[in-house]
Amino acid sequence: MTMPPQHHHEPNAEHPAVHGMLMVGQARVLMSHLPMFHAPHDYQIILETSLSAPGFDPQKKYVDDRNATQTRTYTWVPKPFVLSDLLRSHAVPPTMVGTIFRGHFERGGIAITGDDVEARVERILYSRRLVASDPALAERRYVMFGSPSEPFLAHVITRPPDFDQVAAIEIAAPSADWLAGWEGVGIGLKIDGTARSPDTALREGDQVSATRLDGLATGSAVLTVRRELYLETGDLAS
Repeated sequence: MTMPPQHHHEPNAEHPAVHGMLMVGQARVLMSHLPMFHAPHDYQIILETSLSAPGFDPQKKYVDDRNATQTRTYTWVPKPFVLSDLLRSHAVPPTMVGTIFRGHFERGGIAITGDDVEARVERILYSRRLVASDPALAERRYVMFGSPSEPFLAHVITRPPDFDQVAAIEIAAPSADWLAGWEGVGIGLKIDGTARSPDTALREGDQVSATRLDGLATGSAVLTVRRELYLETGDLAS
């Protein structure tokens, strides 16, 4: 079993644009690009970042606000840039400058910082270009990312109609080597059950068996969906 095909844009084929991202995590600030099936937004990308800003700690601001309000969705709105530039080799880590929103920035979200927060990209945890003609998958595929102490799942997006989902999970009953050496980079998982529509998305409280697709561990683990943080269907309907 393999993950969907990997695709890449030609260099310099894109123009700067605003690329909103979901924000999750507290020990580490993780960002998941909110994709569509058309350029320049046709990438599913998950990043590990570090935040800084003049005069205050934006990570503390974000974490404190999340804990105080218990809001599920936080979004990052950077100033226009070329998204695929994040995937190129860099002598120094690439950065984005933008604003943190409580809620979805296009759907009534409230800015909790100014527009001068800098997000430095520490690691690319997962990336692939979306191509609407890719073959559909008959099984549920997710990417596990984050860390063993703060793990998340992101649904693997392939072709329309599809859905973007990110959830916080707990990991139980893994085989002895199932998490060995994992430090948060995205791992493709096959989740028991069939998929390809929001009706088969994971739900809070679900307990499912997950098998790694990278061939680096044997057996399976039981994952519990602790909290759904984001589910989007409209942007990926076509």
